[in-house]
Amino acid sequence: MPSPLVLPRRIRYDVSEMKVKTFMSPRGTLPRGFPDSVRRIVGDEHVSRREADLISYSLDYWLYGIFRSQKGELPALPSAIVSPASAAEIQEVLRCANDYGVPVTPFGGGSGVLGGAIPLHGSIILNLQRMNRFLSLDEVSLVAECEAGIMGGNLELELTHRGYSAGNIPQSLFCSTLGGWIATRAAGQFSTKYGKIEDMVMGMEVVLPDGDLLNIKPVPRRSVGPSLQDLFLGSEGALGIVTRATISVHPLPALTVKQSFVFPSIEVAVDVVRRILRAEARPAVVRIFDEAESERYFTGIGRKVTTIFISEGEREYTSLDGKVIRRISRENGGKSAGDEPVDIWLQKRFDIGLGPLLMQHGGVVDTIEVSALFKDAARLYTDMVASMKAVEGVLEVSGHYSHFYPEGACLYMTFAGIPEDPLRYYRDTWDAAMAATLRNNGSISHHHGVGFWRMQYMERELGASGVKLLRSVRGAIDPKGILNRGKLVDDKEEQRA
Repeated sequence: MPSPLVLPRRIRYDVSEMKVKTFMSPRGTLPRGFPDSVRRIVGDEHVSRREADLISYSLDYWLYGIFRSQKGELPALPSAIVSPASAAEIQEVLRCANDYGVPVTPFGGGSGVLGGAIPLHGSIILNLQRMNRFLSLDEVSLVAECEAGIMGGNLELELTHRGYSAGNIPQSLFCSTLGGWIATRAAGQFSTKYGKIEDMVMGMEVVLPDGDLLNIKPVPRRSVGPSLQDLFLGSEGALGIVTRATISVHPLPALTVKQSFVFPSIEVAVDVVRRILRAEARPAVVRIFDEAESERYFTGIGRKVTTIFISEGEREYTSLDGKVIRRISRENGGKSAGDEPVDIWLQKRFDIGLGPLLMQHGGVVDTIEVSALFKDAARLYTDMVASMKAVEGVLEVSGHYSHFYPEGACLYMTFAGIPEDPLRYYRDTWDAAMAATLRNNGSISHHHGVGFWRMQYMERELGASGVKLLRSVRGAIDPKGILNRGKLVDDKEEQRA
């Protein structure tokens, strides 16, 4: 398979004044007249071409890009940073971009881990962080409306102050936005009870690539043809820009029950969780940690398979939920480890600093999340670990199951290596992981999306017909190819040689 770092050629380059090196896509020039036109729309102070700002918006949390950035190289640099304050301003910016043929990369919190916010093709960054208002809370209908640029942590702060929660608590809570959750079909840590972002979004406002405005009103369900809303859930800013959304919310729980159990193997732990969900228990959080992650994470447990459960809600239901979990775990060989592992996880769950720390010492690190039905879930873990450990240069491979459904689970793998050839090791490890996933009937992405890096595996996931259909949809909605070029799926003319 060719390296996915081969990028489009049809771009005018102007890097004479820039000192920063780029290894994917050099900075492009902007057509004469475009900067002034955009300034008239959003204001002079909200358009920047300063080097420090271009660098700040050049990269998301794609870990290989961060690895290279520590060596003084960035994947790409935007041509400008444009920060609108309203959907109306975004409409005008996109119309202007269409007129001048300028590509646009939407940017929320920059927490994506697959390069989805990297400004390829000399694009401008459309920074949505000014659109960050909490707009309303309907306590009768249990829905809240917010602008898409609101940070997850601020959204939760506004809700908890009023006695509610959105229930979507990703690891990136404090550095990701509501719009980013929608764009990548995100799933938070409490998804077993509250669902994923596609379960929470009731309606949205979207600016289409040509500048038209689409309003999808919030209702509990609709039957008016194919779901237009689903076009934008997971579209990664390539089909439209979500500017506000209405989401479901939940009252804060009256009772929380925390439990953990140690099991003799991954296979047993996975089967126990299957039995628990089959019995109609609905814990908010379930996570199974393999021996390596248990030893690294939990003090005193050692190399054992650890499963944590958090149940929450009304007292009667939550108490019963905890009893069902405890009974089935014990009946199937689980030994109680108390609530301390749960507390440790709650304290550490937002810590994402280990990867950059290892990279400072020459390590290449990344995470890969996939999903599978229960019949394949344990075998998928075994195959992925063996396949990824077989790659030359590997230092460690570990995993945990992070999200559960009555039908299956999400497996979240972490790998680290100190290789002689960092790009080859990174690519080979991803190739091994994706091949193992597909061998075991899994999906190559659960909640991180596609971005730039996963795009190379899309045909094996969707099939040739699926990729053709996705290209057709994208071409119909964005015929000039303005939005987030080089992401989600290859443009037909820009397939790699």
